[in-house]
Amino acid sequence: MTMPYRLAAWLLILFACFYGIGAYPLLDDNEGLYAAIARDMLNDGQYIIPHLNGLPYLEKPPMLYWLTAFSMSLFGMGSGAAHLIPALALFATACLMLHWVKSVSRSETAGFAATLMMVTSLPLLVIGRMLLCDMVMTFFLSAALYCFYYWYSNDRQRGLPGYYGFLALAVLTKGFVTLILGGGSVLLFLLWQRSPVSVYRACLSLPGLALFLCIAAPWHIAASLMEPGFAWFYFINEHVLRFLNQREPHDYYTGPIWYYLPRLLAYLLPWTLFLPLLARKPSRLPKPQAALQRFLWSWFLFCLLFFSLSGAKANYYMIAGMPPLVMLLAMRTAFYPESGNRLTAWIATACLSLLAIPLFAAGYACHAGAAFAFCSLLSWPLAITAGSFSLLAILLCWRLPPRWRIPLIASPILPLLPLLIAGINQSGDLVSQKPVGDYLQASGYERTAIYREFEKLSALAFYMQKPLIVVDSQSNDLLYGQHLRRAPEEFLSLQEWAETSPRLPLVVVNKHMDTVLPLLKKFGVSNSCVLQRFEHVAVIGTCE
Repeated sequence: MTMPYRLAAWLLILFACFYGIGAYPLLDDNEGLYAAIARDMLNDGQYIIPHLNGLPYLEKPPMLYWLTAFSMSLFGMGSGAAHLIPALALFATACLMLHWVKSVSRSETAGFAATLMMVTSLPLLVIGRMLLCDMVMTFFLSAALYCFYYWYSNDRQRGLPGYYGFLALAVLTKGFVTLILGGGSVLLFLLWQRSPVSVYRACLSLPGLALFLCIAAPWHIAASLMEPGFAWFYFINEHVLRFLNQREPHDYYTGPIWYYLPRLLAYLLPWTLFLPLLARKPSRLPKPQAALQRFLWSWFLFCLLFFSLSGAKANYYMIAGMPPLVMLLAMRTAFYPESGNRLTAWIATACLSLLAIPLFAAGYACHAGAAFAFCSLLSWPLAITAGSFSLLAILLCWRLPPRWRIPLIASPILPLLPLLIAGINQSGDLVSQKPVGDYLQASGYERTAIYREFEKLSALAFYMQKPLIVVDSQSNDLLYGQHLRRAPEEFLSLQEWAETSPRLPLVVVNKHMDTVLPLLKKFGVSNSCVLQRFEHVAVIGTCE
């Protein structure tokens, strides 16, 4: 493979993983919530028990908060420092896939195909850059399974401790669900391989188990000793009852057993058009490649089965099973024979250029804050044109040499990143509370209160840099902490707030506006009024 090809591929990978990670705000719900926990951890020095708005928050292990707090200590309390962690995890997963596929298939083209497919699948590109546990967990799980496969296929003396070590880090990131995923994938593979009993015994390495316990056990033991009720809430409620759809509070999504099947088609866009290659029976494969394909199928199918049977579902859960599917698809695509000629290559390149250049121009114009209305007016024509050119180019690229097939399709996807970031910034408080936080800080308010909807306003806890006062709290995320430890200065009824803190701003979601203002007047705050309106919230205060 030539040096220009490698350089172009690496530039595409780096652009996909790291472009604009500090250019868009933290989104509400999980992103703002996790960033606020990491900020409080860094400021308060409480690294064992994560705290949210001054209360213990024990739904997730602390690895993501530790990494985010470390990033913030280096790069400041901004959204870029928070988004750097999942972006690094996406990049590390992509590099691992490149090395894994290249070393087994002896094809650098197949390795780069897997990496480019992973970082340019549009839904994975979006989810992988969000401040969630799942991308970080996916890297640790992938690294653990790579170590196991290295031990199984190459060297029975090395690799197994790495499997247990990375699996422990995955447990500290997402919980014991990763232990089930990592162990179940390996067990399914060994059954498929009809491995002898001696292999199963060798897998249960005492040094590996000791390493796993040394990494994973201390935090769980410390949390159990420091917080009453942790063991039941974390092990039973968060793991067992969540899987059985009986977890309390019931604040998660559910769905049918086939929930993830249609979503798999969306996860791989635009590479979904290559999925028929997986149904094509491959020619006789060398033994190492055949074993790898069984291992990857075992990994993907076990993740799909586990999450499909689980009562709790979310769009981003299956990201843990996407690396094996992408690697399988990349190897089939890279070795699919070409039947085109130079004219086909020129036509495909021209189509992709006609698609990529306008998208780059529109993306950067919107990102700079210019001509967003113009871009919006052209959204349908742009979408139709882009879709037409993409479909034509992909069909043509099927006939190109494998080394050009993947980069040519990947390159026009990346201009969508500036458009995506521009859309998030332009939509403002539809997706984040940064505009609200900027307004409150510019107005000189050091603290603020929110009415009921903590989850919908969680990013405000990060942007205000101090715990929020929650009025008439209906938060499920804070429910466990409130049961453990009542914090009267942080949790007030609307009447208590009206009597003690009426001069503090109160952020209210629009659907509650018709009830809040009359109640405030009933409680004696007759001069309450709307200080500022945003898209879906309003700031209420006292008017002089």
